[in-house]
Amino acid sequence: MKDIVDLNNLINEYSDMIYHIALRYLGSKEDAEDIVQEVFMRYIKQIKRGKYFDDEEHEKCWLIRVTMNLCCNEINSAKRRTTLPFKESLYCEINVSSDNILYNCLNNLNSKYKEIFILHYIEDMKVSEISKVLRISEANVKTRLKRAREQIRKYIKKGEKSFEKI
Repeated sequence: MKDIVDLNNLINEYSDMIYHIALRYLGSKEDAEDIVQEVFMRYIKQIKRGKYFDDEEHEKCWLIRVTMNLCCNEINSAKRRTTLPFKESLYCEINVSSDNILYNCLNNLNSKYKEIFILHYIEDMKVSEISKVLRISEANVKTRLKRAREQIRKYIKKGEKSFEKI
């Protein structure tokens, strides 16, 4: 079983990545922090069950996949709630008006395009890496990236005021 030092190294290495993916999906710092905790709790349970990973790449793919699944679950459960969530500003390194447009585009993308867009353009993952994480072909990843870009272009051309949900 992994020792505490290994677990601390893993958390230090991947917690920022998991947090940023969750933040981009959910738009809430608190929800993103909850997702990070839940991902590592599931990781610990996985290790306690005696299920190990083939290599570091397999481990990273597992963490990303669990993060995205938990985010999707959170989004779906939020839709079922009767209260409306408080919308927070998305964390951005550069705070200019174009960030708000991008944030709105991402929020309104279909989830299968959103996850690929985030992994490729925000988390800097290669098409081959995304293919392994999502268990889809590289051609499918490229197609979804193309469609995501097309939808974002449509949104930007229409302008924020006339936007209809993509």
